[in-house]
Order: sequence, then structure tokens, then C-alpha cells
Amino acid sequence: MGLPPKRIVCATDFSPAAAAALRRAALAADRFGARLAIVHVVPSSLWDDAGQWLAELAGVGSPDPEQAREQARQRLQGVADELAGPGYAIDVRYGRPPAQIAAAARELDADLLVVGAHGAHTARDLAMGSTAQKLLRIAPCPLLVVKRPPPFDYRTVLLPTDFSAPAAQAAEAARALLPDATFHFVHAFELPYDGLMRYAGVDDATVQTYRAAAQAALAARLSAVATAFDVPPGRAIAHVRHGYAPTRIDEWIVELAVDLVAIAAHGKSELEAAFLGSVSAHVVQTAPCDVLLVRGGAAQNRAADDAGASAPIP
Repeated sequence: MGLPPKRIVCATDFSPAAAAALRRAALAADRFGARLAIVHVVPSSLWDDAGQWLAELAGVGSPDPEQAREQARQRLQGVADELAGPGYAIDVRYGRPPAQIAAAARELDADLLVVGAHGAHTARDLAMGSTAQKLLRIAPCPLLVVKRPPPFDYRTVLLPTDFSAPAAQAAEAARALLPDATFHFVHAFELPYDGLMRYAGVDDATVQTYRAAAQAALAARLSAVATAFDVPPGRAIAHVRHGYAPTRIDEWIVELAVDLVAIAAHGKSELEAAFLGSVSAHVVQTAPCDVLLVRGGAAQNRAADDAGASAPIP
């Protein structure tokens, strides 16, 4: 995304977190003159099927899906009317929320997808992963995960980078949304053979020499990235630190008083994320601020997703 968004999709499950996301999306739509579509998914999942089975076992009638959709449509229209927006569109769907939300964003050709960090079912989020965490692997456009209720401006943006093309795309998306912000490029590194050197008896002074050399080279490389970033002088700053990336990102968020983290989501599968870890998933889960996730090559992956059915944002 190289331009401010013109089509924004916001997903809601009518929870307080979703209400904060919807206010952010409405403010962004107003600021950019973008079209806003508000999406609600009446969920159908193993969890919900089990609930329906228990209701039938207890002799309690379960709601009809079409009736549930109509009730959701009326409630969603009420939410849109309360926003007093310029004809915000509404879209009620039935199915698995992450897949249906991604499908809606794709079908509406959204430039930005906005969701709350946690939905109405906190226990389910903890057990199965939040909708936001699932969307970071399948969203067809940049995904804004809202954690703090507006209004407030995004003034300080953290840009974690591993020097990859997806990380560069995340930085470009953040600049398109927030041309007046200050951008902090950050990179955390660990020496490939740090542990082996210690096991081999290499003294601390030698290890520190290797670390200092690596940090100097990486700092020069990151400074070049920041200098080439098309913002006024002094508004792109580079930071390099030795250590585990998720931990260092947590530290920078606090130290720099970050409003927004813009990070690449590399699209790991749930299995890969569980066994190998994911920096973007960690940030979504732990960051106290809002998070903008940009999937590398998202447009190229839209067909695969089908199978799974210049003013700042205020």
C-alpha cells in the first residue's frame, strides 16, 4: 500500500474492543475520504457446534442461522447509524470469522482492514487464538489491530526490520498512513555462533568484540535504510541492539513511547508459528499499543486465501 486507503473494512463482534476499532476506522475513513464497510460474522465453528449440541441435549432450542443473521444485520445497522457516517456499508456473513473477514476485505478490494485486539469471547481467544492473530496470516491487505480507544494521533511509529522486502513494505504502508509521524527503525540481532563460542571457551572480551563489530555493521546498514526513507530529516531514526527480537521490541515500545508498531507478517502457518515462533504474533499479543501488520506479497496470495474462505490516521 503506497497511498492512503480509499476502501476500509472494519470487523466487529459488538465487543468493547471492536467498538474501539470501529471508532478508529470511522475516523480514518473521514480523514482520508475513504469508503468504510462494517462487517459482522455470525460464527460457525467447532466451538459453536458443540454449544448447539449441548443446547439440544438440554432441550433448549438453538437459534436459527437466518434469524441470527437478521438480528445481527439490525444491530449492525444501528451501530453504523450511531457513527453518523456518510452512508457506511454493512455486511453480515456466516461462517468462520477470520476466513469470512478476510474474504470480505478481498471482495471489497480493501486497502486497510481494522479489527480489535480481542473479541467478545476472551476464553476462546486464549484457547484457540484471537481473530486478529489468525488474520495476520490470511489478511489480503494491511491489518490494523486496535488496542487503545481513540481519539489520539499516531505520532511515534516503531518499524522492526529484518531487512527483508516484507519489512520494507510495512514501512512504506506506515508512511502512507502517517506521513507526519516520527519513525524508529529497529533491528535486534544475535550472533549465529554466540552460544557455541561460549561452550568453546571463548572469553567474554572476544565475544564482545564480535558483537561490537556486528552491531556497527548493522547500524550502518540500518542508518542507510532510515536515511533513504522519504520523510523530513530527523523523522527516521535507526536503533540496533543485541538480543532476542521480541524482548527488544517490547523494550523499545516502552522506551520510545510508541503509539503504533508497523511490522511485516510473514504468513507462517499456525503450526509453524506454534513451533518456531512469530515476532509479529508476539507483538500482536503483547504490545500495549496499536499494531499495523503488512503481509509480504499479500496480493499474490489472495487466490490461496480463497480456499480458506497523506494526512495521518487520527
